Amino acid sequence: MSKKKLSKLLALYLPYVVIGLLATNLGEAWRLAVGKELGDKIVSLMDTLPAAFSNPLPSLHPFDLFIGLCCGAGMRLAVYLKGKNAKKYRHGMEYGSARWSA
Repeated sequence: MSKKKLSKLLALYLPYVVIGLLATNLGEAWRLAVGKELGDKIVSLMDTLPAAFSNPLPSLHPFDLFIGLCCGAGMRLAVYLKGKNAKKYRHGMEYGSARWSA
């Protein structure tokens, strides 16, 4: 693989990797939050967010890495799906200069 192609791939996927690594801190905050029920866990999550984001390095716990992977992949999927339909203004209909008949 050439250096130019590698650089292009790195520039394309680096934002998703960074988002995934930041999301590991969200997984850590969720893991550290106390409570058995969802409501208690969410309220406790607000208290553990500053503690989880105080360390800028990503968490290496398997649950946290899974959350980071899901967030990064989800963001990539959202961008892909948004870009896939970006040029289709009217789905299934002609538009532009190729439209001649009434």
